[in-house]
Amino acid sequence: MNNQVWEELNTIRLDAFSKLCHKNLQQKYVALLMTRVSELCQDCLLLLKNNRVASAPIVLRSALESYIDLMCVINDINYIDEMNKSFDFHKAKIKGKKVNPRELMSIFKKFELADEVKTYNGFYAHLCRSSHGNLEMLIYFHAVGERISIGHTPNSDEIKMLENQSVALAATALIEGLKFLGKFDSQIRKLEHIQEFAGGGKYA
Repeated sequence: MNNQVWEELNTIRLDAFSKLCHKNLQQKYVALLMTRVSELCQDCLLLLKNNRVASAPIVLRSALESYIDLMCVINDINYIDEMNKSFDFHKAKIKGKKVNPRELMSIFKKFELADEVKTYNGFYAHLCRSSHGNLEMLIYFHAVGERISIGHTPNSDEIKMLENQSVALAATALIEGLKFLGKFDSQIRKLEHIQEFAGGGKYA
């Protein structure tokens, strides 16, 4: 993925955000989540640029989870209450209080609410495998043949795939958010072109 593609996306993002004005809490959360997704995707690209491939899927998984939050907020304003509840649980745990995590929405349920069950079983499942220290990932990211390797040159196809996924996910989050906020047709058309260039789909 040419750096020029991300530069183009970033220019469109900055242009859109310079005109963005949220009028209510739902719009504010949409703007915040668009920001988080695109920032994490940029972080992933910076890791790949420095051949830190093992860490990239972990960051990309967080970006995808924030994209799911974005779509949940767009689809249901009451989802904001779920996000607030999660924060309240976190504060209670820090204070040593007992909490019941089953009261929080499961990650699968979030994908359901976002209408992204196929993504949960596909792209997300792949990123989860890449994020855990299982044998598959130990061999894939930290070995060459039978030997343990520190800092070996990663597979170029893997880098290209992760680059495309990062750009496509950032473009998708911006498209969905800007559609919800309205009056960004010009930026959306440009982002859709980048989305197609990165792989022809929402996540390449």
